[in-house]
Amino acid sequence: MLTRTNLKIIFALAANITICSFLGTMVLIVLRHTKLLPFQDYALVVDAGSTHTKIFLYTWPADKSDGRGLTSRVYQIKSCSVNYGPITTISNATHDNIKQYFDSAMTNCINEIPLTRKSRTLIFFGATAGLRLAELRNSSYVNSLLNSTRTYLSSLGLLFRSPEHQVRIISGSEEGLSGWISVNILMRQLFENTNPIETYGVSDFGGGSTQLSFIAPHASKQRFAMNLFNATYDVYSHSYLCYGQEQSRLVHLSQLIKRTNATSLINDPCLQSGYIQNITSKELFRTACIHREYVPSTNLNQSTTFSFVGTGDYEKCQMTVKQRFNKSSCSIQNCSFDGVYQPVPISSSLKFIAVAGWYSVFKHLAPHLPLLPNKDKNYELASLNLTRIKQAVKAICNQSWFDVHDPDRYRPFLCFNSMLHWTLFEYGYSMTDENLKNFQIVKKIDSNEIGWTFGYMINQTNYLDPQYRPRRLLTQDEFIILLTLCLLLCTISLATAVTVIYVYKKHRK
Repeated sequence: MLTRTNLKIIFALAANITICSFLGTMVLIVLRHTKLLPFQDYALVVDAGSTHTKIFLYTWPADKSDGRGLTSRVYQIKSCSVNYGPITTISNATHDNIKQYFDSAMTNCINEIPLTRKSRTLIFFGATAGLRLAELRNSSYVNSLLNSTRTYLSSLGLLFRSPEHQVRIISGSEEGLSGWISVNILMRQLFENTNPIETYGVSDFGGGSTQLSFIAPHASKQRFAMNLFNATYDVYSHSYLCYGQEQSRLVHLSQLIKRTNATSLINDPCLQSGYIQNITSKELFRTACIHREYVPSTNLNQSTTFSFVGTGDYEKCQMTVKQRFNKSSCSIQNCSFDGVYQPVPISSSLKFIAVAGWYSVFKHLAPHLPLLPNKDKNYELASLNLTRIKQAVKAICNQSWFDVHDPDRYRPFLCFNSMLHWTLFEYGYSMTDENLKNFQIVKKIDSNEIGWTFGYMINQTNYLDPQYRPRRLLTQDEFIILLTLCLLLCTISLATAVTVIYVYKKHRK
């Protein structure tokens, strides 16, 4: 027969089991209704440009739940600039030199990646016009540079399974297409909107090249089918190597030397009066964009200095820049210049966004125009026309350099760069005042930097396998089984406790 002490012990156990099973039931209900966020994937994209190198860190849900089809939207977490200029400043492409060049910026970006996700983090290195040009002059040097970069990246503990693809010189068209994706995803014309005709065209001015990309379903050449977010976009894209701002300027100077046969002082109509630019033969003629015919002598000393004296002549500058765009080589109707196919005319209803060099130059030209930036510090040109823009460029070119206050390092070339941009717009691309009504010059969109890396990474998600995570901590079957056990245990222990109370009271009588 059970003693009172035994009954008390049994009651205490039954009561504790009842309470625990009840709490367990509550915990199970909470766990069942707790939704798990997907794992995050990460990727680094290195933009090795003609003037600088920058590393971008992106993230996206590993299950691609923030996308459609095979494509996911991505988000920039951080960007880290390399402090040593363009990668071509490395003269001896050893592993140690590459490591020294990248290490500080690379470590800064990698430290943002959770350790548990590091081994799944992809890294891409894309070189643009700077290395495209270097390859034309010295392919063995460029190959050595790329191979040493592959060796360095393989030592970082990141996902580096395809070295030839993940470290390469990207084509000009790929750069243009990636920029087109960047702009249109940020302008919400991809993913949210799948109507191709409503997308934006993109004009991108770099230092070594310039790109033009826009929707063109009927283009017979240079048309690329982009499959993004379960929709297909037929995009025309072309990159004009050697037509970037820095390279165009060097070509312009070499042509002035050729025409004047001068060896020391050369008049430059695209420099403002009173400004003198000194440049050595080594700096001027090292680019592959300058044809041998423009080099004064094969025995020219590399230390020879040329002095370009600004004359500030708008008409002569315009004529000189215009001559660079060779229309006579166009044997077909749909042609821009230099025999390059381009759908012409570009529809005036097509919206365009101009980025990179367009913005850095136009922000200095804008104060000479009846135009203010919008709240995002971007410029919408609907209220302007080409005549008014040309008047502003003329005012800059004809202005004395002595009237310019607090110039930055790029201000001396505002006349030339502005002339280059708008001559390309009107004469090169055959765009008009009607196109200008839908033309914007943009620095950032929703605080996001605009460049090819963002669109490139979005496109790369098409080729990455998703990684799925259970949506909940417990599956429905697991929840039912565990809940049944808890309820059964709670019922039995509660019944035991009630029985013990009954027996205990009976014994007291």
